[in-house]
Amino acid sequence: MSGEKLGVLLVQLGGPESREELKPFLYELFVDPEILGIPFAPLRKLAAWTIATLRKPKSAEIYERIGWSPIRRWSQTQARLLEEALALRTEAGTRTHAVRVGMTCSAPTVETALGELRAAGATRLLVLPLYPQYSVTTTRGSYTRVSRALAAMGWAPECRHAPDAWYDEPGFIAAHVDRILAASALLPDPDPKRTVVLYSAHSLPVKTLTKEKDPYPHHIEETVRLIDAALGNRYRSRLGYQSKVGPVKWLGPSTPDVLKDLAKAGERQVLVVPVAFVSDHVETLYEIRLLFGDEAARLGIPHYAVAEGLNDHPAFIRGLADIVEKAAA
Repeated sequence: MSGEKLGVLLVQLGGPESREELKPFLYELFVDPEILGIPFAPLRKLAAWTIATLRKPKSAEIYERIGWSPIRRWSQTQARLLEEALALRTEAGTRTHAVRVGMTCSAPTVETALGELRAAGATRLLVLPLYPQYSVTTTRGSYTRVSRALAAMGWAPECRHAPDAWYDEPGFIAAHVDRILAASALLPDPDPKRTVVLYSAHSLPVKTLTKEKDPYPHHIEETVRLIDAALGNRYRSRLGYQSKVGPVKWLGPSTPDVLKDLAKAGERQVLVVPVAFVSDHVETLYEIRLLFGDEAARLGIPHYAVAEGLNDHPAFIRGLADIVEKAAA
């Protein structure tokens, strides 16, 4: 449509950049009904406040080890690069784009980002959660937050959702392949047969997956299959899940348990790939690089490498632009 301005809202979880931001971030994380599963709001808020208070000291130690979360910086970089990519693809005088990031658990919030898009003159809105694999705890929660924010603002632009899942998007897969090849080049033995690629994804409570018929595990497995195929199946691969919290049963096997299996099998080169995250943050920089790296060394795996997050990879940005173009057509 000639002269229209499309506002693209990238939705991401967020993360604390300082000690002052930590407790509010933890509270927002656990107060989400999709996370705690407590329908009675006052009880859920009390539980979230208690968890945030108890977890703050340990969480502060972890975040300080990685220099606090870079997810805001990476997400805003992705938004800027996506806006530039869309501008290059758009014929002059037709459509313009404004791209902003809204976080569900830290600044800049979804509400702030929507306000900026409205102020920028957006006449249409496209919501694109930065979660390649669909889950009720992430993608559905993002759409719910946006709907509530728009209603509270009294803003009713034509609003579309990007595909609920884009785990098979070619640019997303290509960026992972490039990161894996770059990381594998740092290992001492260049023979792919000597390396096991260990894909690691954020886990979820089994109860949530069963109750909601959540397709998340299937989407993760398809992403792994597509990356392996794009690599020519030259590496042996395994899949593990990380970031379990609390005593309930979570989706497995856990990434540390897979590392134990690989150590018992005598594997000497392991390359870990954060397959469900699109930027580096605490799960990649602390859990995968430091915590799991130390565990691999303790288990006797002499060569442990980690693929860099997708971050500003050109293929990934092209993939996001393709998603936006298709969804906005």
